[in-house]
Amino acid sequence: MASLADIDVAERHIRSKVRMVVADKTSFGVLSTGERIAVAFVLDRYDLVQRAWGTMAEAVHRLGPEWTAATLRVQRNGWQDDPSP
Repeated sequence: MASLADIDVAERHIRSKVRMVVADKTSFGVLSTGERIAVAFVLDRYDLVQRAWGTMAEAVHRLGPEWTAATLRVQRNGWQDDPSP
């Protein structure tokens, strides 16, 4: 089971990748598979999930529990600003 500290680190990482892709859409291509899936989920771009991995279920499985939890936090709390601890 992932610790909250691990999820916090993943959340910051995902948020930074979302910002990078929003600023420069071509940067999506340089992300790792997990980063692509997380960014696509945060931005509600399911077409990008299919490009990054395939089916939605397989994409969630690929992320794993830690990154899935972090991705949900970023989507729910917003990617523009880091939330205060």
